[in-house]
Amino acid sequence: MLKVVALVAVLAIVAAACNSDSGEENASGSASASGDLSGGTLKMAMLADVTAAFDPQKEYYSVTWEYYRCCLLRTLMSYKGVPTAQGGADIFPDLAAADPEVSADGLTWTFTIKPGINFAPPFQDTEITANDFITAMKRTANPKANVGGYSFYYSVIKGFDDYADGKANEIEGLTAVDDHTLQVELTEPTGDLGYRFAMATSAPIPPLNDGEFGAATGHDKDYGRYLVASGPYMFKGSEELDFNAPIKDQNPAAGYIPGRSIELVRNPSWSADTDDLRKAYPDEITVSIGGDNDDLYNKVQAGEIDTVVDGIVPPDKIKQYQTDPSLTDRLNVYPSDAMRYVSFNLALAPFDDIHVRKAVNWAFDKEGFRQLRGGPTTGELAGHIFVNSLQNDILKDYDPYPTPNGAGDLEKAKEEMAQSKYDSDGDGVCDDPSCEGILTITDREDPYGKQAALLAQFLEPLGMTLDVKELERGVMYNKCDDANAQTTFCAGPAWGKDYADGYTFGGPLFDSSGLWESCCNYNLLGATADQLKGWGYDVTEVPSVDDKVDECSAAVDDARFQCWADLDKQLMEDVVPFVPYLFDNNVDIMSPNVTNYSFDQFAGLAAFDQLAVSGSGNLG
Repeated sequence: MLKVVALVAVLAIVAAACNSDSGEENASGSASASGDLSGGTLKMAMLADVTAAFDPQKEYYSVTWEYYRCCLLRTLMSYKGVPTAQGGADIFPDLAAADPEVSADGLTWTFTIKPGINFAPPFQDTEITANDFITAMKRTANPKANVGGYSFYYSVIKGFDDYADGKANEIEGLTAVDDHTLQVELTEPTGDLGYRFAMATSAPIPPLNDGEFGAATGHDKDYGRYLVASGPYMFKGSEELDFNAPIKDQNPAAGYIPGRSIELVRNPSWSADTDDLRKAYPDEITVSIGGDNDDLYNKVQAGEIDTVVDGIVPPDKIKQYQTDPSLTDRLNVYPSDAMRYVSFNLALAPFDDIHVRKAVNWAFDKEGFRQLRGGPTTGELAGHIFVNSLQNDILKDYDPYPTPNGAGDLEKAKEEMAQSKYDSDGDGVCDDPSCEGILTITDREDPYGKQAALLAQFLEPLGMTLDVKELERGVMYNKCDDANAQTTFCAGPAWGKDYADGYTFGGPLFDSSGLWESCCNYNLLGATADQLKGWGYDVTEVPSVDDKVDECSAAVDDARFQCWADLDKQLMEDVVPFVPYLFDNNVDIMSPNVTNYSFDQFAGLAAFDQLAVSGSGNLG
């Protein structure tokens, strides 16, 4: 489904992504610490585990991507782990020795690979070569290994889809010219290919005997627990992995226990001399998984842990850190290029009716949702879907469902409901059984339960009641993504850019290529009658925007920005797949132990490798 992407358009987006009035707040010694910052243990916490046990071909979760970028995996191109204003949305050579050479027709890209860089133990004697990237691309194409991932980004590589479909034994468009030269041939010009080779699924996998997928051979479902690192860190115990033992006798690295803990230690193969992008300050990074959100932030304040990776800073903590002079330098707020929303399943009643979907948009108390997250510091109320930086601010003031103070408009909601087939007497209240006990999936952590209660409160006057299920975050996303689960309403999702281009919203969220078992088209837009029947739905047709996504993917320069803006308006007015309510800020508070902070615009999180801790090095 991917079409032409002009590099000039991508670069223009990067330039527009952040400016002096972006709302960024700088703190935690971001620019004040000096001297040798290396050493010590960074202690972090996560409320929920990652979604695919660190398998790079499956993980499509930004939290995991920061672990990859900062610590575990190097790619041909990568990011610096800084805000947009400092080049944080730009890519730079990483394992590549320089920017790729691109042919005049845009169809052939040649990457030169740095020599003398080895994998982490137990492959410390194995140099990273061109074939190792081909191995990664083969696994990315392998339908047994890529479930839930983002293989669709690589269909532009000649022969990629044929290999994925079992029609070819090799990916025709990938050639190891020699150990340090990788040639990529495309089916169409794709100006943002460098950004795609900065994504973790493209990170090299070491060879192992004659295995088609190298060290990942035989680990279709669990390679993340046997991950061979190439970055400055590795899972503790990686040196004890025995890839030559029978698969059934292999034991995973001790440094990752799903649902419990993560422990990263230095990779002895890594050298700062070959890596200009990562600071790698901590000697060790430990992460506990689970716990209570409020309790974890109390521990941050007390210095027992240094930060919470995936938590929501409680509103009272935000206020405290904003007003107490002794704490303000520990509060960090940056636009994360992400949007929060609640999502409708367009194949299930009552959300198969656009008037019901519009009624929910009119009734929605966006300001109430934002207050439960901590108020204006947490982001800007969203009137549309794509973050403004991806559209060059064309729709900055656009909102087809404006309500007083963003608090909802019940009268307009009822006017819309009255036009629905589920309101038989036209009184603005749904009187169909499908509006009772609507299955609603959300996150079990604060503030999602409170948000779900507010959602139920402002939908009740429309005759709609909810059956809310609060689930662990990874389970929630899997349920929303699984068309077979027939989840009617997903109340906890968020979406951030994969890189600085509108396709990273338009493709995964709304194109049919993002349908289960890919990711992350929860609305089922573009599903065929056969697919709907196979998933057990009664409806035979849902809206599709595939043609518009194709058109925008082929557009260049200003026309590209305008096309994504037009798609955004089409979605908001003619399709209405969900309610966007917040353009999200990332809000971090740091413990008093943290002496240096940087925000990674790519992942939308703190740059873990640049969080220096007290007692490390010489902070003079």
